[in-house]
Amino acid sequence: MMEEEIQATTTAELGLHTIMDIPIHVLFDIMLKLPAVSLIRCYSVCSKFKSIVSDSSFQQSYFSKAPISFVVLSDRNHLTCIDSSQTLNPNSSDHHGSSCMAMQLQQQQPSTSSSDSKRTKTITTTPTPILHHHHQSSRFVSFQFHKRMNLINSSKGLLCLRASNHHSHSHYYICNPLLGEVLTVPPAPSPSDQHLCFSAFGFHPKTKTFKILQLVSKSNHLVAELYQSNSGGTTWSVIPNAPSAKPKANSSFDPELNDALHWVTDGGISELIYSFDLNSNKFKSMPCPSHFINEYVSKISGMSVGVLKGCLCLCYVVEGTRFETWLMDKYGVKESWRMAFSINIKSYCGWNPQDKHRPIGFNSCGDMWLIADSDSHSSSQGLVSFSPETGVFRNVDIGGAASNIQATPQVLSYVTIKQMLNIRRRQHHLHKLSSGEKYALGFNFFLLENFG
Repeated sequence: MMEEEIQATTTAELGLHTIMDIPIHVLFDIMLKLPAVSLIRCYSVCSKFKSIVSDSSFQQSYFSKAPISFVVLSDRNHLTCIDSSQTLNPNSSDHHGSSCMAMQLQQQQPSTSSSDSKRTKTITTTPTPILHHHHQSSRFVSFQFHKRMNLINSSKGLLCLRASNHHSHSHYYICNPLLGEVLTVPPAPSPSDQHLCFSAFGFHPKTKTFKILQLVSKSNHLVAELYQSNSGGTTWSVIPNAPSAKPKANSSFDPELNDALHWVTDGGISELIYSFDLNSNKFKSMPCPSHFINEYVSKISGMSVGVLKGCLCLCYVVEGTRFETWLMDKYGVKESWRMAFSINIKSYCGWNPQDKHRPIGFNSCGDMWLIADSDSHSSSQGLVSFSPETGVFRNVDIGGAASNIQATPQVLSYVTIKQMLNIRRRQHHLHKLSSGEKYALGFNFFLLENFG
């Protein structure tokens, strides 16, 4: 009782009688720590809360600090979003409402230098027991689609998907899966996947615009096709001076950093890593690590580029036995490359990574996530996380066995697409999918559970 009286006295002395009396800058910091699902609710609490979550500076701070989730698409036609922060503590019973969210997509029939040694972690682990973490599902939505769907990548809370087949043009969709929103993009000019070498999506919050880049192989040379949401038209454009080196398949797992898209090519060392500047619409090569000489590169069996803790990173397997991850501490500076960690491939804990040189991404804590083939189910796959700090692998529960998994990092967004983008009605079609309704774009949305 005495503690309660002291607390009440202290609160009264501060003039804080209700939560509304808390200074707005304090509320700002508190609300930045809330999950996206809670921020959605804040719109309906009061005008003060709504003004905070609607503020552009708050939204920019949120996206810079929000934990990285992972979106998983499988042949079961589930699009599932997993909050990776919930897998860090297996004993935690606290599950935010956004810990696991899924969309059902139901298809209809038709070696290092001594100077780096102190900063390098080499993980040579023995098989470690795989820990299983279960997530409470708080939202389940369903989409029906008429074409094969592919995950492209996410950017600032928006997810890009592509639906295509060998007889039609690629159709891109920009999606906010948490809010059930889908924005259709005019069809790409080049038909069929067989000529598509690379595609990626980037969003710029300050200009409220997005761009989609396609690199297409035509007559033994690359053609760069670009869609810009602020172009004022409904067509794609061809970008001149496309690189001559062809992108390698699956050579980018988290392509956007510093307002640029990145990928690995089949060219020489001077053009091994390429980027596309989303502001200037220009291509340029990125410097490789200094140890990348022809003899060393010839021992690499695969390579991909992505983002680790806000820095560009390279992941590859060398000599067929060692997985290495290199980090570029200062963007664009060749001398800033350093090894982040390496792993003995034989220590993959009974799992066989689908693509040993290509993780699906890194979470906010620096843990690497991989798609892996399960030994217990011959045709099934799952997700595995690996902590460079502890050398421990963990199994990530995605709700059951699945195959043909696609996955990409994703920050869950509480902000609607209409608020995030400058949408031209004649140019784009924004659909706010409602429970049980069907749409001509080929999606069908069902809300089976509300947020818990």
